[in-house]
Amino acid sequence: MAAPDTAVETQPVPGQAQQKKISGWRFTLITGAASVVIMFIINLSITFWAIKLPVGNETKDTITSRRIIFEGSCVTSKNLNAVLHLLINIFSSVLLSASSYAMQCLSAPTRAEVDQAHAQGQWMDVGLLSVRNLGKISGKRCFLWVLLALSSLPMHLLYNSVVFASLSTTSYFAVVIDESGRWNASAVVTKGDSEMEVGKSFQFALRYNWENLTTLQCIDAYATGFQTTRSHVILVCDKGSGIYDSDLVSTSDNLWRNHCRPSPFDWICGASVEGCSACRNQLAAVRNKANDWRPAGCRVKYCLSKPVRQACRLNFSMVIATIMLGTNILKAGILVYVALTPPKQPLFVLGDAIQTFLEIPEPASKNMTLASIDYIKRSGFGRCSGPMTPSLKRRQWAAAVSSRRWATSVFLYCLALGATLFFLSCGIHHIIGDRDIQALWKIGFGEVSETAILTGMGFKDFRTPDNQVLISVFFANLPHILFSILYFQYNGLFTSMVSSNEWSAFGQKRKAIRVSSHPRGEQRSRYFLQLPYRFGIPLTILSILMHWMLSQSIFIVVVEDMQGSSPDSDPTDWEWIFATCGYSPIAIIFAIFVSVLMAAWVAITGWLKLPTAIPVVGSCSLAIAAACHHPNGLPQPEAPLIPLQWGVMRRPESRDGSGYGHCGLSSEEVGELQDGEQYL
Repeated sequence: MAAPDTAVETQPVPGQAQQKKISGWRFTLITGAASVVIMFIINLSITFWAIKLPVGNETKDTITSRRIIFEGSCVTSKNLNAVLHLLINIFSSVLLSASSYAMQCLSAPTRAEVDQAHAQGQWMDVGLLSVRNLGKISGKRCFLWVLLALSSLPMHLLYNSVVFASLSTTSYFAVVIDESGRWNASAVVTKGDSEMEVGKSFQFALRYNWENLTTLQCIDAYATGFQTTRSHVILVCDKGSGIYDSDLVSTSDNLWRNHCRPSPFDWICGASVEGCSACRNQLAAVRNKANDWRPAGCRVKYCLSKPVRQACRLNFSMVIATIMLGTNILKAGILVYVALTPPKQPLFVLGDAIQTFLEIPEPASKNMTLASIDYIKRSGFGRCSGPMTPSLKRRQWAAAVSSRRWATSVFLYCLALGATLFFLSCGIHHIIGDRDIQALWKIGFGEVSETAILTGMGFKDFRTPDNQVLISVFFANLPHILFSILYFQYNGLFTSMVSSNEWSAFGQKRKAIRVSSHPRGEQRSRYFLQLPYRFGIPLTILSILMHWMLSQSIFIVVVEDMQGSSPDSDPTDWEWIFATCGYSPIAIIFAIFVSVLMAAWVAITGWLKLPTAIPVVGSCSLAIAAACHHPNGLPQPEAPLIPLQWGVMRRPESRDGSGYGHCGLSSEEVGELQDGEQYL
């Protein structure tokens, strides 16, 4: 028999009453509400500041709602983009965490709601962010819960793209001439006056110091899907080295406009610029023969290249910012309201329920001392009372989760995994050229590549750039919201299993309960996270890692043209080309790998054995209440203040089994269950 601990003195200390007013879960709720209000003020200030920034243009005569935060070096733009997105993710995490905590506050049952549900033959979840509780809580709290949930959708879908980078490419022509400056004018003229000007500009190029590049330098400079540092190029061939064809003349943006799988530098390999072949996979061989480079039949001796200033842009979307402000102020208003009018006596965690059921026994759960969550679901509410024979077999952690919830979680995971594998397969299939792991690795991890762009999706059918950006942002961020739904299930599985392990440990040794606010006596405060730190911290890190990898797997790609087609003009005339999504097969593979590890972790955890054979109550309020009855039905107001243990409080009255024993949580001496005995 386990000896009880000595009761502790619970007299309040001076100032304790005032401290209680702002401690515990309500203090956290008020802090969350204040954080959301601060985030709204910051977002509003940034939006007003952005209004005064230069306006982005669609064409020379048409502007958009975006503002230009930065224009210049692509490296600087990329670094600023990374820093700003880190700040955005911090803001987003603050908003979503505060919102999630408020949703838990709203869905947590009060003691009165639990009593009402039990009286109606139902039970409620304790310790979980529960959807099934919504039909049993007040209509006002349910409405606020739904508003918070809906207001989180724009956060997942849009907030991360309120700032986005755009690639500023240059339309250029590659023209072949011989050393004398002779070129086939008739062939070029048919392609337009601008190309004719470039073809006639051999002497102009020399006079205005276009850069003289070796053949290898020329290949390296122009073998890029997005040309940001150079414009037109003249390929100078050895006189009499062979027949050349000035039809090599090419504009890089034609491929983009036609939504062909683009390789704007196909001319380097001698391929037709009208096709969709990939020169990328032939570049190694072309570089090895740079001294005998013949993209148009003649041997190129050197190139004359027009350098241009790099002008990548960092954009701020006023449309998305406006939507975010509306979402932000809605969340702020709800959280402030909930903080000022909190629910009374909410049961957030297992310890809260144990405390209230020991202090005031719940009558509907009487004579159900061995009822488990499985037994209650299987037998029905009205058939749970009566004598029961215990099972001395230890259950697995997975027993804390219903079969329906396991099935739903597995189905959603398999559906998401199947969709991801299908997208990966289609993406790899549409890559031009080699598709082995080495070729996929060369595309890069989260890097924009002309070979991995979503085409034919109808993004360009949206007439305005703002609409193109919005649909691209929605598509790029869709995996994030799908993962959030999965993570909600995933976190719920761990929360249920860890809670059951905590409950089962009461049958092993005495331990103090954890409560959500105002711990008294030897009670302990709840974890800052919903889960113990050994679970909560790794899960949080995995969630952040997955969101980051998803952002590297599929992302928005915005391309603008600097219109540097005239040899004597600066690329200051911008034109919007399109917005779409790019993808990184390697990043997708890594995301799949991490998701498999996460699934394996929850599966292995589910196979673990609970420390004792006491009934698994899960999050079921009825099963928890059933284990908190004294054999004589007396209230136990002092019991929650000291360590408790689950065990036999009263043995059967006779050895032949007539009369029943009683077991449950107690601060007094308890014994172990015996096989064959019946308990009531």
